[in-house]
Amino acid sequence: MSPAAVGLWQDERMSPSPRHPTHPVGSDRSPLAAGIAWADGRVVPAGEATVPLVDDGVLRGDAVFEAVLVRGGRTHELAAHLARLDRSAAALDLRVPDVRDVVTDLLLAWGERDGALKILVTRQGTLRGLLTPVSWPESLSLAVIDTPWRTPISGVKTLSYAANQWVHREAVGRHADDALILDDGRLLELPTGSVCLVHDGRVSSPDPARLPILDSVTVRSLAKVVHVERTVPDLADLRSADEVFVVSATRPVLGVHAVVVDGDDQIELATPGPVTAEVRTTFDAHIDATLDPLP
Repeated sequence: MSPAAVGLWQDERMSPSPRHPTHPVGSDRSPLAAGIAWADGRVVPAGEATVPLVDDGVLRGDAVFEAVLVRGGRTHELAAHLARLDRSAAALDLRVPDVRDVVTDLLLAWGERDGALKILVTRQGTLRGLLTPVSWPESLSLAVIDTPWRTPISGVKTLSYAANQWVHREAVGRHADDALILDDGRLLELPTGSVCLVHDGRVSSPDPARLPILDSVTVRSLAKVVHVERTVPDLADLRSADEVFVVSATRPVLGVHAVVVDGDDQIELATPGPVTAEVRTTFDAHIDATLDPLP
């Protein structure tokens, strides 16, 4: 274990071994309940990590980040996520330092647990890592939010998430769990994930080559084991779908049980439908079989 990881577990509030915490991770008393962070070469409880207030990553969101699934203490598709981090940084003319110590130190301190790993790099070169527990409900409801979505840096994963948070709040205000963004009549993405539609057993997802959306690492990974057609869907495609599910790095396949289109116009869906259930099982097995090696 590296000095950074060792330092965390030598804290008197921590268990001496990451594999045997004093309290379960889900417990309010667990030191890992709120997650851990990497800052300036040290692993610390997430609440103790800081970022300089004068950093434009804080003041203006001038930063890039990635979120990576951690299962049993191992990442999944880390190389693909880091490659996308580099592409995002290149689009902003921003330099990404070596992040290997961040990943290694956090995973060693975390132990054999599930979670979500985030890596952030700002314009000033501030590098931070965050590793937290994650949990999701059995299924989601979505609200279609019609709003302009294209920007000069569409598809770049920046820390400028004010618009994403706005559409999420709009969806919650319509009594849904999350938003499904509609722009110029075309269905795009969730503020923090991708949508998949099922028609007659076929799975499709919006095409990042033709739409102003993030090129999802998870959809690409899913397409290695399930045929995913890349399309430019509209509301008619949504209404005719037999099943709908969402994917992201930390929620690999999550069924959608309802979509609020407008006011009282709501699409009810059975979930998990047979295709969603099969895709979830297949993709879970693929993830387990292709986890990255331990650091």
